Amino acid sequence: MSDTQENTIVDVTDWYDAGRAESIPMDAALVLPLMPPVAVYHIEDGYFASDDTCSHSEYSLGDGWIEDGTVECELHAAKFDIKTGAALSLPATEPVATYPVAVIDGQLFVDLRMREGCIVEKLRG
Repeated sequence: MSDTQENTIVDVTDWYDAGRAESIPMDAALVLPLMPPVAVYHIEDGYFASDDTCSHSEYSLGDGWIEDGTVECELHAAKFDIKTGAALSLPATEPVATYPVAVIDGQLFVDLRMREGCIVEKLRG
């Protein structure tokens, strides 16, 4: 199964509804209001999701620079592969977790069921 499922039959019953796909411009991200937060990226190859917090320091990757399938943390310039979560440059040495994304009729869904260490819950705004 690819990280992005577009208009294929996927049971998204227990997946997180992340909103409309068109709400995320190309080479941009949407930070989901979860604890801890998750970023959904829109790149040329589709939509991908990862933990939003840089594995090097407590900073939002969704607020970083997105280019050529990578996201660069604004705080210390650590780069991560958007598809795999792999740390690509120092000071980061640990990857960030990634999650499957499905796009069904223009709606984004993120599979967070196997997320370690927390129960997904919305932040109160």
